[in-house]
Amino acid sequence: MESEALCIPCVIRQCQRIALLTSADEKIFRAVTELALDLVGNLSLKEPPSLFTSRIIIEVYKLLNNPDPFAEMKKNMQELGKRTAERVKKIIDQSFDPIYTAAKFACAGNIIDLGPQEDFDLEKTLREISFAHDDYQIFKEKLRGRENLLYILDNAGEIYLDKLLIEKLLKLNLKIKMVVKEKPILNDATLKEAKEAGLMELGEVFTTGSGFLGVNRLEASERFLEEYENAEIVIAKGHANFESLVDEERDGFFLLKAKCPVVAQRLGIKVGDSAFYYSPVKPKED
Repeated sequence: MESEALCIPCVIRQCQRIALLTSADEKIFRAVTELALDLVGNLSLKEPPSLFTSRIIIEVYKLLNNPDPFAEMKKNMQELGKRTAERVKKIIDQSFDPIYTAAKFACAGNIIDLGPQEDFDLEKTLREISFAHDDYQIFKEKLRGRENLLYILDNAGEIYLDKLLIEKLLKLNLKIKMVVKEKPILNDATLKEAKEAGLMELGEVFTTGSGFLGVNRLEASERFLEEYENAEIVIAKGHANFESLVDEERDGFFLLKAKCPVVAQRLGIKVGDSAFYYSPVKPKED
């Protein structure tokens, strides 16, 4: 999906948050803001918001000389995600449809994302989560007779809740491969966080080949592109994966909470609502 003018102030605020997280120095805050404003004018809104944003954030990281400003925050999110997963596991196990319940909790975990929405009440969300757009029945139908699934992860912390969903899907005798980022960007999960969460015990984990938010085909590894094209089912978590993959030719399922009007409008839901969204196969362009 393409970016919109509304994405510009959002990415500026994101860069300012990175500056504040790194230093309290007003000069650094000003320098980051000026850099972001300068870069915005040279980028195309024809790109997905995830790519548009990534190009700017990567340059901000260079200016700050800090390859992972969110390292400490990711550590805290990992601890929160682990504790939360321990609490909800019993609820999932005892529910009428454990896969559906696990999907809800995995989507609730998506609010751990440190993107557009800064404040969140995880406990409240876990109690109230429902899908405003719900394609779960399509997902159940697609699962029949399938042997493999590709799960594209999003953020640190929430991957512990993704793990609960993956564990339930494995009971269907699926071979599941999981994908994380090659390099740190915001609080996205890398191999480090995946290992901490024990995901390697469930199946093979590899990277997109880049540190871009979502998936950038120009930066993605051949390995990722091959696995993505050949997977029988794809689940992708979060805003950035939705933004960068929803218009791909192949079909896929997306689990996310709409945290901005641009994505909410595309999903056909309200800001703050969650979606289990199916994007069907698109006709190939001539």
